[in-house]
Amino acid sequence: MNIIKSFNNTIDYLETVLDDEINEKKVTQLSGYSYSMFSRLFSILTETTLSEYLRSRRLTEAAIILRDTDEKIIDIAFKFGYESSDSFGAAFKNFHGLTPSEVRNGKPFKLFSRVQLAISVKGGRSMNITIQKKKAFTVAGVNEEKINSSLCTSIWKKLFSKVSHEEVSKLGTGESVGVCHDILKLDNHDVLENNTINYMAGYIVNDADQARSMGLDVLEVEETEYAIVELTGSVPKCIHNGWKYAMEVFFPEHCYVHSGKPDFEYYYEGDMDSKDYKMELWIPVVRSK
Repeated sequence: MNIIKSFNNTIDYLETVLDDEINEKKVTQLSGYSYSMFSRLFSILTETTLSEYLRSRRLTEAAIILRDTDEKIIDIAFKFGYESSDSFGAAFKNFHGLTPSEVRNGKPFKLFSRVQLAISVKGGRSMNITIQKKKAFTVAGVNEEKINSSLCTSIWKKLFSKVSHEEVSKLGTGESVGVCHDILKLDNHDVLENNTINYMAGYIVNDADQARSMGLDVLEVEETEYAIVELTGSVPKCIHNGWKYAMEVFFPEHCYVHSGKPDFEYYYEGDMDSKDYKMELWIPVVRSK
């Protein structure tokens, strides 16, 4: 199924349960992804977390009900998952800038519209993407689990506080990669609320035992087919642009989806702040059903 259509169908479903429990199996059925993977890809496409989106939509609907009905504030709070009128009031004021009572009495409130994903290519935007099957390989480095995705840079600093580029390069060919892995094993609440991922900063190595003796974590990667996205630009902007292009344009056009296996940021040497810096994304793919 076209990824944009399937995501919009999933969002349609989420809109029907803003005041109810989300059926994660339904999300998987509609989107073709686990709930945790859908949440991650949603944040890539929309540049907001799924939890922030749902919270904003719920508070918008709550304001509409406040204005249009006589339903008690405490009942509206319970309807949208808040445990008390105080917690609801605090979230409501933080979002709308006004209390529920003020909105009920006629003060203006904020409207956050539902998301509608669409393929949009501006200015002939295009990226070079190839499909490649890579044999099994090993990555050694520093692995951190259940971290906010914004902290990935700190993992690289931690790696280079343990070993130098020259030392770890001797274990292989000096190829450095950032790895997002085992997203399907993460708690869905962590992914939803905190944009949580498992991330490894490391190098492709040939000698895993030597890497372990140096105090490095080791990840064995099985043979997989990847969409290799060639990127040019400063980091992390070019990475974000690459993910959006793959999800919005390449996947729908060529009927691929993310397989759920580890994906990679493949770094070349150079100035990562330069607009001319080059690197790659390796996105594991399978054909969509």
